[in-house]
Amino acid sequence: MSIDAPSQNVNHDEMIRSSDDMKVCFDAQDLIGLSPSLWNGNLTGKGVTVAVLDTGISPNHQVFTNDGKINWSERIIAFYSESTDGLSPNPTEVLWHGTWAASILGGNSTAYQGVAPGVKLVIMQIFKDIGGGQVVTTPSILERAVDWLLNNKDLYNVSIASMSFGIKPTTNDLQYINQIDTAVEKLVNAGILVVAAAGNDGDQGIRTINAPGSSESVLTIGGVDNSGGMYSKSSIGPTYKGYRKPDVCAPGVSIYGAYPGNSFAYASGTSASTPFVSGLAALMLEKNPNLNPFELKNIISLSSYRTIDPLFISDNRQGWGIIQGYAALAALDPPLTLTQNTKFQVELNENYSVFCQPVRLNPNHYFFEVIQKDSLPAELYLFDKTPNQDGTPELVSNSINSIDISKRMGVFLTDTHDYYLVLKSRVKSSGGFEIILIIDLRSLILLGVMIFNIAGLVYISSLYWKRQRK
Repeated sequence: MSIDAPSQNVNHDEMIRSSDDMKVCFDAQDLIGLSPSLWNGNLTGKGVTVAVLDTGISPNHQVFTNDGKINWSERIIAFYSESTDGLSPNPTEVLWHGTWAASILGGNSTAYQGVAPGVKLVIMQIFKDIGGGQVVTTPSILERAVDWLLNNKDLYNVSIASMSFGIKPTTNDLQYINQIDTAVEKLVNAGILVVAAAGNDGDQGIRTINAPGSSESVLTIGGVDNSGGMYSKSSIGPTYKGYRKPDVCAPGVSIYGAYPGNSFAYASGTSASTPFVSGLAALMLEKNPNLNPFELKNIISLSSYRTIDPLFISDNRQGWGIIQGYAALAALDPPLTLTQNTKFQVELNENYSVFCQPVRLNPNHYFFEVIQKDSLPAELYLFDKTPNQDGTPELVSNSINSIDISKRMGVFLTDTHDYYLVLKSRVKSSGGFEIILIIDLRSLILLGVMIFNIAGLVYISSLYWKRQRK
């Protein structure tokens, strides 16, 4: 099994230097909707540990030593090597890929900031160098690494496993793919979110999702360019077992990252997309440490934004859409209890295409009405707070098929429950909306009349049978 990596012909001579005023020159958060204008920026992944299973790491790179101001061991808290099936005191890199991916996830220097610059890293080198710039691993190597991680997850407080590699499904490899998927599912069952690359085989057609991204419980990541278009090689579902994949997409074209030798490189692939999502999950866990893998997968999915076929809720090319960091973090706010007088004023634009609000609804028959103030079209969705058994969002209602002049979304509830109320624009543009909650009293009256009539019929029937028995 070879690494599902970008082309080896990366330009590692093109470097960005920090300016004299120590201003950050690259900030990965900007690429996933976490620029300062969209959120308060007070989350760094502090207190969260991510295991990066890859080709190793160049530990003395400035992005892991904070420009040499702290010892790398304060960031890289453990290094596992496939050659020893255990811990090694000296982290190494057998290619460049692991260093690049880890920097996107958690790089932290004046010249470069990863998505979660405050995370701690457990680096797991699961590939071996076979020469000629090629590295390989095997299912048995991965299984041993997974077993080690399971045995040590509590020691290092690991909550996320980031896997920027894969094996393309072919008839001859299905046994190995099943072996890989089964191995990583152990991590999910143990409470670790597994984030895996979809693969770079999309130019070969459908059913090209790589393992371990082919596991249903894994959060599988496709790639997009900086304009929201699909990365041409991002693998396409369904999986060999028929699961809809990928789950979401993230930036994956010409991504800037650390390169051994204390330099930087641009490279492309879903290998880059994966640490963007792993980093976002780390920020979410810092905000709410109690989230389990399925809840993380659920929120990241339902808060994403589709740039192709927006009226499809999800598909086998872009999944639920491109991750929107601001929306995923907003979903972690306390729920608002909605009443008949509740109104939301929402402004969407090119950079803020998803409004995500946790809400609590009491038993009733509701209509959510969306009043469009401008020419921007949008759709309203209601998702259950609890996902299905594999972390896939459970859609309760939506406005897609509404034929009203003012779009409406109806829902009938029999108990008090928490949901995510989500508004998504259908095109990248600006516009204002008002969301109004309407309680349908006519339905309640009709329901009351029906109950009264049924009760009356039951009473008359009981009188009839009493008379018959006499």
